[in-house]
Amino acid sequence: MPTEITREHASPGRVARWMWLWIPLALLLTGVGWALSSPVGSAPDDDYHLASIWCAAGEDTESCQIDPADDSVRLVAANVVRASDCYRFDASVNASCAQALTADTRLVPTTHLNQVEGLYPTGFYRVMSLAVSDDVERSVLGMRVLNAVIVSALLALLLRTVPRGIAFATTAALAVTFMPLGLFLLASTSPSSWAVSAILLYWGFALALLHRHEWRSRRTWLIAAGALVSALMAVNSRVDSAAFLVVATTIVVILAGLRRARRNLVSSGVVLGLGVVGLLSYLGFATPGGGGGPTMGTADQGAGLLLTNLVQLPVLIRGVVGDAALGWNDTALPPLVPAVGVLVLGGLAWAGLSTLTARKSWAASIALLALVVIPLWFLQKEGLGVGEVVQPRYLLPLLSLLMATLLLGPGMDSPLRVPRVPVRWAAAGLSVAGVLAFWANAHRYAAGSEVGIFDPGMVPAWTSTTGIPLVATTVAVAVSTTAFMWGSLHPLSAVTAIPCLSAIRRSTQR
Repeated sequence: MPTEITREHASPGRVARWMWLWIPLALLLTGVGWALSSPVGSAPDDDYHLASIWCAAGEDTESCQIDPADDSVRLVAANVVRASDCYRFDASVNASCAQALTADTRLVPTTHLNQVEGLYPTGFYRVMSLAVSDDVERSVLGMRVLNAVIVSALLALLLRTVPRGIAFATTAALAVTFMPLGLFLLASTSPSSWAVSAILLYWGFALALLHRHEWRSRRTWLIAAGALVSALMAVNSRVDSAAFLVVATTIVVILAGLRRARRNLVSSGVVLGLGVVGLLSYLGFATPGGGGGPTMGTADQGAGLLLTNLVQLPVLIRGVVGDAALGWNDTALPPLVPAVGVLVLGGLAWAGLSTLTARKSWAASIALLALVVIPLWFLQKEGLGVGEVVQPRYLLPLLSLLMATLLLGPGMDSPLRVPRVPVRWAAAGLSVAGVLAFWANAHRYAAGSEVGIFDPGMVPAWTSTTGIPLVATTVAVAVSTTAFMWGSLHPLSAVTAIPCLSAIRRSTQR
């Protein structure tokens, strides 16, 4: 029988009152909870990143020095470089083993850091080095919280300034693609913290800026500032993020349309200029595996490898929503987490595909091509198979771009409308999966995998240096995660009228 979908009563173009504040606050509290649940060195490659951060604070300090005998070697404090040595790669070992290393400030030699290998841009490390102190645990916690604050503040600015359609496409994409990998990385000391969030935020700010022509407005300047900060975070985090910035710029220009771009020349110039910055940053940096040296893998670079990787690529997509282990690939999540993630991704992608316009079709096609072609090109060039080198977190920004583009509504001032019941199911599923993923991660470090994940007699062997009980952190994260998921997805829901009432209404209008 026919149904009628009506829009919620809200002022066009504006986010509902206080939503711009409490949704980012819920994200911030969730990030702080994840930060408290993991020990120093728990993010992937944190031995590299932490040493790079400490040496970015100065290579003549008590925690980092240049080896007098070899200037290609750095002497870094053991409690920084070796923080995760006793528990990484073995989920049965909880993080209490690292407590004995906390006070070990002996300098140990290492060449595995950015000051020697130069694998990453330096901006992220320099900003994080502002939180370096003699207390390694508190320093790392401060860096994690700082990253969560930066992203949450930018999200608040975006929700406060950009049109509703763009705002809620951004938050909805963040909710469905950041659970759980993005939430884990958001409050970490890995450059991926900036990489995964900056591209999506830039997409929202840049698309809104292309719709602004009045530069005497404070709102226009705030949107431009958000786009600039997001772009700088992208190019200063990872090399591939600079390339993704170019992809994001291409997508927003297509969505805005060439006619609008010509009308708003200043806004277009700013957005295109940031895209050029991303391109130059990517081309000017020696990418891993680049050059004329040997390939990173040993597979035959023929059609067989290409087709095999093509059909295996969904493994990386599933990994983004929980099918890949967190941390040092040693924290497996319950199968319910990726099951919910895949179902919600598919459902909302279908909803977005049902409201395609010409520009949205082209933009979504570019986003999908980037998500598929970029990893396949790298794997083929380097003779690698899916599961080698390229990890799900590298594709998270591209997946976010695709979902944000699909979740755009029919106009920039109104969100995409989806029947209310499916949205409620999606929000409930993501809330449960997000809390479950948090608990699995926290339990791995507090007790280890040999203790049942829901063992009522479990006594944490490790807790954060703040002394906050794990149960209190878990309750707070459960509340904040649920608030964030519901707040992010609720604006997509439409009121579906009762079928018979819809028929009566139409008959009376004839």
